[in-house]
Amino acid sequence: MDTDVIRARRLYGRLIDADADPGAGGVVLDVVSDERADEVSRRLAELFAERPGVDAVVLRVNGHPIGASTRARVVAAAGFAGATPEFGMADRAALPGLSGQYRLVRFACARPGCRAREARSFYDERTVPVCAAAGHGVMELLR
Repeated sequence: MDTDVIRARRLYGRLIDADADPGAGGVVLDVVSDERADEVSRRLAELFAERPGVDAVVLRVNGHPIGASTRARVVAAAGFAGATPEFGMADRAALPGLSGQYRLVRFACARPGCRAREARSFYDERTVPVCAAAGHGVMELLR
């Protein structure tokens, strides 16, 4: 697998919906391998706004599909809890104190001697991180 594709899956992981059917809409968005995730998110939001009937878009880097993004995933990645953002939703003004709900989930390469590690804010068995070293495969969850 191309290292740009692996890197892109990490960069744009919050935009990729593992449950989406990549061939459903037939719409493709070509992404440059070093394009910022917020820029890709903005481009997806514009595409969904221009095409109200489209619910899934395939993200492609260097001609390789990296996954499909959905309208719901793009809205969630923008930080909105619902379909219609309201004043004050993102500033946390109504939430006193620190959140105790989150902790980092850590992963490490399973190959002996490889020191590759990664941390995520969530864990989903369908989107386990992959080691960037060629041929090392998926990382294992550290407990």
